[in-house]
Amino acid sequence: MAARVGVDYREGVVPSPLHPRLHLFVCTNRRDTADPLGEGCGERGEVVYAALKRAVAERGEVRETWVSRTHCLGVCPRRGATVARSPALDGVAVLSEVDASDADALLRAPQAAPDWSAIEETLAKQEKLEAERVLELARRLHPGLTAEDIRNPHDFPALEDTDWHYADGVLTGIQSAANSLRAMRRGGASKPGTDDGEPEP
Repeated sequence: MAARVGVDYREGVVPSPLHPRLHLFVCTNRRDTADPLGEGCGERGEVVYAALKRAVAERGEVRETWVSRTHCLGVCPRRGATVARSPALDGVAVLSEVDASDADALLRAPQAAPDWSAIEETLAKQEKLEAERVLELARRLHPGLTAEDIRNPHDFPALEDTDWHYADGVLTGIQSAANSLRAMRRGGASKPGTDDGEPEP
């Protein structure tokens, strides 16, 4: 098996065929009590390690979830132990002051990131269907109306219809949701003038 392309491995190094869903590294490092960095996680780490191994076994996830002892992870807590997690959970890869009661939280699977493109595509389809429905209802009430005409419904008395206004309100809600989604993807708030139901240019 060849090493992963793009990484400059020494010749002969091959990737493992085993790929855990989650790998936890528990610090069990021990130092002298007089060490200025502290005595390390030591026995506290062993307690956390044992709790995690037990929880993984109870879940029947020994193949998917690995728990390993490790030396210093660079953070020496005053209580509990330091644990590194791969992949990170909620953007956090290293936690300190972990104790045995945190086992279930550490084993929690990270939530998949939302598929924003799929959500936006679904909203676009809903918007198109609802826009067609609004125009069709308008033409039943006033034949010959165009999509541009119904942007100014007050110019057409026939559109003072409860069913038409309901459908138009649904369309406005879909458009507002689509605009909010675009703003979230940009990481900012909606621009002024884009939250009134009109599609953003």
